[in-house]
Amino acid sequence: MRSLGLVLPLAFALALSAASAASPGSTGSGAIPEPAVVASLEPEKTETLWSSLVRRQMRARQAAPTDDCRPMRLVFYAATDWLRLATTLAANASPCAEYYISIPAIVGNRTQMRRDAAWRIRALGPNFHPMAEFHFSTWSRFVAESGISWYQAGVLWRQRMDEAGFDVAAGDTWVVNELSTAVRLGSGNARANIRELLRGLYEGDGTRPTRGAVLVVGVGQRTGNLSVYQNTLQTWLEDTEFWTDVARYVADWAQEAYGDIRAHAVPGASIPARRELLNDYLQHALVLANAGPESVAVARAYLRDAHTPLGNAAWERSEGYGWTMVPAEQMAAYVSAQVHAMRHFGATSGAERDRGGFAWAPRNASGLSAEQFAEQTGLILDRLASAIRDSGERLDPNEPGIAACGPPGIDALCALDLEGARFNEAWRSFRTWTAASLALAAPPRRLPAGEPSPPLELSLVTSSGTPVASKTPVAVTLRTSSPQGAFATSPDGPWTRTLSLTVAGGANAVFYYRDTRAGEHTLTATSSATRPGSQTVRIAPGPVVAVTIEPASVTIRANGATQFEASAVDAFGNDVPTIFLWRVAPARLGRIGRSPDGTATLAVGRLLGSGTVTATAPGGAGPISASARIAVTPADLRLSPVAFREGGTRLRVVVRALDEARKPVSRARVAVLVKRDGKRHALVRATTGPAGKAIALVPAATGCFTVEVTRARAQGFRWDGRTPRNRFCRR
Repeated sequence: MRSLGLVLPLAFALALSAASAASPGSTGSGAIPEPAVVASLEPEKTETLWSSLVRRQMRARQAAPTDDCRPMRLVFYAATDWLRLATTLAANASPCAEYYISIPAIVGNRTQMRRDAAWRIRALGPNFHPMAEFHFSTWSRFVAESGISWYQAGVLWRQRMDEAGFDVAAGDTWVVNELSTAVRLGSGNARANIRELLRGLYEGDGTRPTRGAVLVVGVGQRTGNLSVYQNTLQTWLEDTEFWTDVARYVADWAQEAYGDIRAHAVPGASIPARRELLNDYLQHALVLANAGPESVAVARAYLRDAHTPLGNAAWERSEGYGWTMVPAEQMAAYVSAQVHAMRHFGATSGAERDRGGFAWAPRNASGLSAEQFAEQTGLILDRLASAIRDSGERLDPNEPGIAACGPPGIDALCALDLEGARFNEAWRSFRTWTAASLALAAPPRRLPAGEPSPPLELSLVTSSGTPVASKTPVAVTLRTSSPQGAFATSPDGPWTRTLSLTVAGGANAVFYYRDTRAGEHTLTATSSATRPGSQTVRIAPGPVVAVTIEPASVTIRANGATQFEASAVDAFGNDVPTIFLWRVAPARLGRIGRSPDGTATLAVGRLLGSGTVTATAPGGAGPISASARIAVTPADLRLSPVAFREGGTRLRVVVRALDEARKPVSRARVAVLVKRDGKRHALVRATTGPAGKAIALVPAATGCFTVEVTRARAQGFRWDGRTPRNRFCRR
């Protein structure tokens, strides 16, 4: 291997970047084009090495893992040059490592997979596994245009993997590139869509469910204020349903941690200090989950087994990945330091195996010839493969992974210095759970409908309720569960259904609320960077402006009863609870009684006629009433079966008058015609008593008697004219 220089002035590194703009092969505008997507930058050399390695595989079994090295699971994202990457790793493979290599989708149609590619990686040995890249942004357009579901998109990709020669039974799998910031933020349906996609990728046609990998977009290592990003991650980690599904479908959660050499190669810093600060960045998602409360238990358990920091082997890059505008020797040393950090973290955290990976995306930013570029990138690949292999050796229990830095006792590869570099210690904050929440001050006990509230305050607090110290403004959206509620920044408006505010730690945002819908409503404050806040507001109805009665008109049979219900509303149509005063006019028509539930029952007598029932409620400007029309009409009078009783020389005939409810009707005047053997025997007039009975006494004699009522009259009633069939014989 070529000698690796270790000190690079920052000014020289920047000069390399500037010089590349005028170098041969660059565009006229100074932009550096992306390299062609090819299997290898050195196809002939790669083919020769690959053939040699495959023949070796055919002659002997892959060396089995031993206790002399720590197992490691590695994920590699290859934007190009994937076969050379895999072949170089295989030439220096660790027997204790599993290598997962992504194969890019077809450029120009990234919904299609490359054929005749997977088996070439699989042929390098049983610990080499190709991954079919699911290009998420391309598929987003395809799903929108085709109308298929995200689940169907996942199933379709599994089908295309089979057609392209991927074999999940042999360990091949899929990888999603990449989960966007919308998933992290929880915007719209982003998380729901991803869950469905992952389910489709996992299930395929149902014959062989296969867990895959996802790449997760991150933030740059030199980002200054990380509080919003950290709060967003904390909120995401508490989405238990999301992590439950991810744990079922995804084996490798590859967090993109594309480091910046300028945040690592601090002159004079010790290797342990560099390593710890590098791991603060590489492992920040898992470190944060480990520090979280019980509400992140599902995410924490999953990430402890699946979190895979995706380090930076992308050279030469000034954007898109971490900054790596340094000579190849410097880049190779930086790769070694990242492997050391990954190995050390796994061993010291108690994990059974180490996890890590790298993005391999070489770009000729310095204008090298094709041969020079291939040689320089080959140097980086050689170092990457050797660092992974050597770091697995159990040489120093106090410094696991140190062999990635070079031969024992010579760890210069992890002591890279870069003039002007400085650590970003802000990443240490992820060691502590500091989730900010939005807090809404409690509104007054009750707000009158239609009136603006007093000033209400919105603030940022920690999980313990103390104010957040960060002054970084956070964008907040206020919403209400009420369809008639509105917010404003002034008591005079303008009023809007949702209100956007910014709030920072140490300062409160002020707003006003107005609602015309009475009842309890929930005010919610949400932000992508914090946990939401909510508060219940109670809106009291205004004064009564109208009263209604149901039914508005009713006909009642004499001696009957009916129920009325009154309601009062304010100017906004809200029901106003009130106690009504009821009265009936004229009063002689009946009596009305109020029930506790707000209804009233009118009971009428036998006086026929029309009138009104009125309900009155107190209003803002005086009593407000509503009336219903009533009409009392005759009820039906019916006769019960006639009864005969013998009593000496008299025959007692009993006729009973009943109403529709079979209740007795008193004061009914009846005319009773008694016949004996079909001939008139006696005509008796009588009046019913309280029990509704009229009694006629006629001379007793032998023969058969029948009774016919020829008339039946009573106040408020109308006789139906029928006498029940009857007959009585005396011998």
